[in-house]
Amino acid sequence: MTCFKFKQWTLVANEADEKYNICNLGSNGEKQFYEIVPGKYGEPIIVAEPDLAFDTPPNLRYVNAKGEKVQPDQKIAGIICDDGQRFSLSNAKSKGIEIKVNYDGSIQVGNDRFFLVTLFLKDKNRVRNYDAYCTRGQVIPAQVRIVELGDLADQLCAVR
Repeated sequence: MTCFKFKQWTLVANEADEKYNICNLGSNGEKQFYEIVPGKYGEPIIVAEPDLAFDTPPNLRYVNAKGEKVQPDQKIAGIICDDGQRFSLSNAKSKGIEIKVNYDGSIQVGNDRFFLVTLFLKDKNRVRNYDAYCTRGQVIPAQVRIVELGDLADQLCAVR
């Protein structure tokens, strides 16, 4: 096994089982920001907020880009609020901002309450965990759209 540290990043590789891991370890040993792990064929898979990502609210209705009902299969790793706040969960934690999911499915960011509108996934084949777009007002009908970067291209082409 080989271990190499460069600035805040640690690489651990095991040639015997062809596994590797690259992560940013916090002072308490918690993996923060990103972790890179091998996929099925050894390709790098980026996992956003491996230790801090949290489950999606269970009592919301989720739909894909086509409007079909789906269940989220990943966790929330980043927050984008309609008032301009954007942060990773590691950054929020370092600033002392507490984030939690309320019983009604809203997301509490410090003292502010937001409602989940969209879960965005950059690339389902290369990146794990969602960025959550939230708004202060509850969206009616209460459904959360799950979209991937490729879905946006399809929707933009349909507009032309």
